[in-house]
Amino acid sequence: MDLDDEAIDCSFNEKQLILSQRDLKIVGAKVIEHYGRHCEYLDLGYNRLNCIEKWIYDFPQLKCLILDGNYLREAHLQKLKQPLDRLRVLMLNKNEFSDLKSTTDILSKIFPNLEYLSLHGNPICPDNLNLKPFSDYVPYEYEHYKNTLIAALPKLKFLDHSALAVDESAMSVHASRNGSNSSSSSWLSSGTLWSKFKRFLRSNTSRSHNTIAKLSAKTSYQGLQSEGNRYITNSDL
Repeated sequence: MDLDDEAIDCSFNEKQLILSQRDLKIVGAKVIEHYGRHCEYLDLGYNRLNCIEKWIYDFPQLKCLILDGNYLREAHLQKLKQPLDRLRVLMLNKNEFSDLKSTTDILSKIFPNLEYLSLHGNPICPDNLNLKPFSDYVPYEYEHYKNTLIAALPKLKFLDHSALAVDESAMSVHASRNGSNSSSSSWLSSGTLWSKFKRFLRSNTSRSHNTIAKLSAKTSYQGLQSEGNRYITNSDL
């Protein structure tokens, strides 16, 4: 599907580009030309993307990428060859990632600095959303899933629906072994998810030992179009 300039302009504001639910198979040259160099937040949720490698490196400033509901599998990410060091937030909810080891290996290689990752609704994520008949096994399975990702992504601070405790993150484990205190991004209140992400990415303030950072807004977020947003609950806001 091609996008005209008017449709694109209406979706771009303050370094964020929202192209969700547009039946896209690829991000076109016109979009890249207009916004690739400056875009930091890109929402491509609920499209039909299948050639990520053809456009993602044309967004060198990208910090937050939403790819929910694109029928993506490990094979799509395996085509990426160079690390995307700037990316901090990656939303991959409701895709088709089915091999935890392969997915973890790819994420650690291509997105080594991830701080926020969400994989809800994928076969590899035992999140109790689609496993209710087997819910007794979910806590054990989720712990294994979480520990595997934490070990591979040392800067991870938020996974799926919850912040990681200080003693859970790989960075804090490494720091404690070296006798130093860990530091982490603070979750600050704001009006939109984009503002929350920007503050999350920019902040680097220390927090008390054994304290999980929380967002402190009065109401749930009701804005941008990522499926993963609904897993950020009132207790996280």
